[in-house]
Amino acid sequence: MEMSAIDYIKAILIFLILIFGLVFTLTYTNIVHCQTVGQSWCDMYWYLVGAPRILVVFGSDGMGNADRLMSILADREILGIRTQPQLLDRITTTSYLEKYKMVIVTQAKTMSDNQIEMFYEYASHGGILVWTGDAGTSSYPEDKKLTDYNMKDAGPWTRINKNGDIIPFGELLSAEYLGNFCGYVNCASLGGDFVGYLKQDPDSTIAGGIAPNTPMYGDFALTTPINNSSTVVEVNIDYGSNMISKDPKDKKGLGSFFPLMIRSQLGKNVIYIAAPIEYLTQSTDVAYTSGNTKTNIPTTIRKMFQEYFGILGINK
Repeated sequence: MEMSAIDYIKAILIFLILIFGLVFTLTYTNIVHCQTVGQSWCDMYWYLVGAPRILVVFGSDGMGNADRLMSILADREILGIRTQPQLLDRITTTSYLEKYKMVIVTQAKTMSDNQIEMFYEYASHGGILVWTGDAGTSSYPEDKKLTDYNMKDAGPWTRINKNGDIIPFGELLSAEYLGNFCGYVNCASLGGDFVGYLKQDPDSTIAGGIAPNTPMYGDFALTTPINNSSTVVEVNIDYGSNMISKDPKDKKGLGSFFPLMIRSQLGKNVIYIAAPIEYLTQSTDVAYTSGNTKTNIPTTIRKMFQEYFGILGINK
C-alpha cells in the first residue's frame, strides 16, 4: 500500500520532532554545545530555556579577584554578560550549584572536603565547571588526612568524603597541582612579570585567537596534566628551559611546559585554567578589543564562552 502525501508529511514531521528532541536533550545535558549545531540553534535554545545563569564562586584566599572577574565578563568588549556572585561558605548543597549552567571558581584556595565534593558532583552531573588557579589546594585542619588512608603521595585535589570514599577531583580536572609558580621560582629575580610564552593547540577551537609566542605574565598554578581519553590541553606555557625550583634538593627540575588551559570530561564541561581569568586580561598588558595583536587573551575568553553558549547577543 502506497503512502499518501499526508502520510509522508506526517512521517517527516515525526522525524523532525525526534531530531529536535534529540538535539535539545544533547544540548541540555552539555554533551553537545549549541554552537556546535550553529548560532541559529543557540538563539532558539536559549529563547526556549532562558538565558544561561552563570555563578562566580569566591572565597577569602588564593589567586584571583572575583570583583574584577565579574567586571571583565560584564565588559561588552569581551562578553557583556551578567553573573551571580556567591561566597563559597554560603554554598552548602550541590543542588544550589545545579541552578546554574556554568560555575566559575576563583580566589578560593582553602576548601573543605565537603565543598570539593559539591563541585565534583556538580561537574559529574553535567554542569560546566571553570576551575582556576590554586582553588581548592588547601584544606582545613578538621578535614580527613590522606596519610590516614595510605595516600601520602596524593595531591591536594584528592580528598576523602564523610563516608571515607575518595573524591578524585584532580582526575576530574585532568590536572595535578604542584604549587604556584612564584612559590617554586624567585619571581623577584626574573626582572619583571614575564614567565614564558603561550603555545596553543593548533586544532583548538577556543585558543586560536592567541598569537604565536604570546608572552605570559604573572603568577600561575604549576600543574601536571592527567591524560585520559577526554583530556585536551588547549594552551601550554613554555618556560623556555627546564624549571629548577628554589628547593636545593631539586636536581631534576620540573620541565619546561606547563598547562594553562585544560578541558576534559564528556562534552568538555570541565575547564581548568592555571591563572584566574581576570589575571589574563590585565589592562596594563592586554587591550580589550578583538583586534588586539599582543595577546588576544580576551578573544580566547570570548571564544570559550561562545563554545558553550553561542554569541548570546554579544557583539551582534
